[in-house]
This record gives sequence, C-alpha cells and structure tokens, in this order.
Amino acid sequence: MTKFFKSILAAQFKDKLDRLRRAFQAACDPFQKEIADLQKQHDAFEQMVQAGEARWEEVDEDTGAGWSYGEDLAERREDAEDALLTIRKAFVTTTYHLWERGAQRWGKMVGKPNHTDLIKALNTASVAVDEKRLEELRLLVNCLKHNSSSARELHKSRPSLFVADFDPDALHPATGKLFSHIDWADNVVLTDSDVDTYFEVVLSSAPK
Repeated sequence: MTKFFKSILAAQFKDKLDRLRRAFQAACDPFQKEIADLQKQHDAFEQMVQAGEARWEEVDEDTGAGWSYGEDLAERREDAEDALLTIRKAFVTTTYHLWERGAQRWGKMVGKPNHTDLIKALNTASVAVDEKRLEELRLLVNCLKHNSSSARELHKSRPSLFVADFDPDALHPATGKLFSHIDWADNVVLTDSDVDTYFEVVLSSAPK
C-alpha cells in the first residue's frame, strides 16, 4: 500500500468516524438535557422542602394513597439514563463494525474473515493496530450482540464495564447452584468516556 493511498484511506475513515461521533452526540443530547432538567427540578423542590413550603411525600387523607415526588423524579431520571445506555451500546457495536468493514478493504480481504484474519492482514499491509484494546472491543460487541460466554473473559479483564455488584459466579439462592443462564449483556454499563475510548481505538487501528 503506497503512502499516498494510505493517506486517502485514512482521511476517508476519519471522516466516517467523525460522522459517527456527531451522530452519537446528537442521539445523546435530548436525554442528557432531560437529566440536567430533572436535576434542576430536584434542587428547586429540595429548597422548597427546606423552607417548609413542600413535602417529598404526599398522602390523600380520604383514600390513604401516597405519592412521592422524589420517587417520580428518580424514575424519570432512570428512564433517561437507560436510554443513554442503550444508545452507547448501539454505537459501540456500530463502531466495531465500521472498523471491520474498513479493515477488510485495507487488508484486501474477501469472503468472511474473522477478527484474527483481519489483524494478520493489516499487519501484512503495514497498518498498525491496537490489538489489545481491539480485542476488548470485539469481546464487548460479542457480549452485547450474542450474550456470548466469551464475556467472562471480558469481565475478568474489565470488570468496570459491568454493574458493580454483578457476580457471574453467584449461586442461586434457592438451589445453591450456579445460575443456568447469565444475562451478560444486560449487566454491561458504559459511559460516554468508554464510547469515546473505543472511537479512538478504531481510529488508532486504521491507516494513517
């Protein structure tokens, strides 16, 4: 691969990745704004409570039914955060597939090469890749798409990508045995910083 051709491929991939970054931010913006607005509502209501002008809990004297303003705000915030997590998972998956498609072209691969095939082809084409973090991204995407048992390897190396109290080796409280099914994908947690990191991983594993 000539230096000139490499520079063209590098510019094309960077442009695609920049578009993906902008799409990610645009998808996140409404929910980030909603979370910020909910925090303002919480803080304003807390001031009213402190001033004795409002209460977090309300009870209907006739029916005895109760309602919690705090719980309502918390549920709405949780819904917005769940939406953000769904978006992050989707864009991480898309980012890996963008790199896969690019790697097939850069390495002049045909058919359906696997991850290892792509790495070898890029090394042959003198395209430097971040093999360690690309492997982490591959494991993460397999976990998200297929709930793959290879996620155990990911959990071992990057437990911070999973819910803090998630224990894949926990015993069933009723049977005292290991759970027959583990929902790895549902226990994955990602931050905006994680997504940004994976953007950089694929950018550093493309022609320059």
